Amino acid sequence: MIEKRLLVMVCILMGLVWCTPSYAADKVGYVNLQRLINESKMGKVAREEIQKLRKEKEAVLALKLKEINMLKDIINKKGDQMDPREKRDKRAVLKRAYEDYQRLVNDAKEDILKEDREIVSIILKKADGVLKKVAKKKNFAIILKDPNAIGYLDPSVDITDDVLKALNQKK
Repeated sequence: MIEKRLLVMVCILMGLVWCTPSYAADKVGYVNLQRLINESKMGKVAREEIQKLRKEKEAVLALKLKEINMLKDIINKKGDQMDPREKRDKRAVLKRAYEDYQRLVNDAKEDILKEDREIVSIILKKADGVLKKVAKKKNFAIILKDPNAIGYLDPSVDITDDVLKALNQKK
């Protein structure tokens, strides 16, 4: 009985080994997601929006930093002439202004990263449908998106240019 099970297992394993080459005949492709984001029309528009948001945040931060520097100058120039209580109050105001500035810096970074992630997500969702159409048209069975999972990439299986072209034509 054990011999029959062993024989059946060997037959199954041999069948799997013999069937494997048929899967190897299917085409495997690759798409570079970073290029889709950077080179697509949508990606370029999105980068411009991110830059605009960044400049707005930098302008707010510059005003806050100017306020901090003015407070520092007042304390440095007139600190010796102030009574101790006034000097302590000015330093407390400076400390709060600096803490507000740090909070604004962190919030600005977070807002920009959040906006960037949302835009990338939208682009990738739109690109996904285009990617599937291009892959089917070119008879690819598998498309890899993760560059870290690839040890070698034959340039003939990179369909990024085809996906970019189709994505840029899509309205």
